Amino acid sequence: MQLAEERRQSIVDAVEQDGRVLAAELAQRLGTSEDTIRRDLRDLDAAGLLRRVHGGAVRRGPLPSFGERAASDLPRKAALAQMLRDCVRPGDTVLIDAGSTNLALARLLEDGQAATIVTNSPQLALALGEFRRTRIVLLGGTYAAAQGAVMGARTLAELQGLRADLCIVGICAIDLERGLATVDAEEAAIKAAMLAGSARCAAAVLNERLGDSASFLFGRLAELDHLVLETDAPPDIIARLRQTAPALDIQLAAKVRS
Repeated sequence: MQLAEERRQSIVDAVEQDGRVLAAELAQRLGTSEDTIRRDLRDLDAAGLLRRVHGGAVRRGPLPSFGERAASDLPRKAALAQMLRDCVRPGDTVLIDAGSTNLALARLLEDGQAATIVTNSPQLALALGEFRRTRIVLLGGTYAAAQGAVMGARTLAELQGLRADLCIVGICAIDLERGLATVDAEEAAIKAAMLAGSARCAAAVLNERLGDSASFLFGRLAELDHLVLETDAPPDIIARLRQTAPALDIQLAAKVRS
């Protein structure tokens, strides 16, 4: 039987040679389960040796820009956004965090579906710029291009004075042991303030972010009221999420049609 370190080195070698690998193919090639491969890919990603993506991993390179993320996986993000849309109630003040899936949500919302939409994303505010019955509020702060969001002390102060009916927060990773996480400390403080200032909280997460890790925690899984996952999210991870947060409403998005 191949040792764990040998197996992981084989994965790294395959990524370096081919540029991209699929978890299912690796499991077959290396004679192990897809769950084991997913754990290997998570650990190798955390070690900086590759980058996890949906269904497998790619050779690590520069982090994609917000524009590149917003233009990728459009059908998957649209399916998640359609489910998030149902969380918005008439008369709500909705706080929508920056993020490419949340931008997809903004493009599905109708004028008047919420009373007010507050966001830290200039791109999201522009997507809603023609609304007349819904008031659009863009938070102040310093623009961070990588996140596609305004951040800083001013943003945090404005959030601390806000009470929203619904927050739709962006999540970089759901660590099954530790909670909701992101890759930037300042961004984590912003997201924590969003959760704290909202009556209800929702999020949508792509498969590759489930069971993942990121450096900075900003909340517990139980702080979410609604979580939208892809229809092919791993059943074992869904079971662990339900065990960790029994009151959490977990919904699966409709299958993406090719």
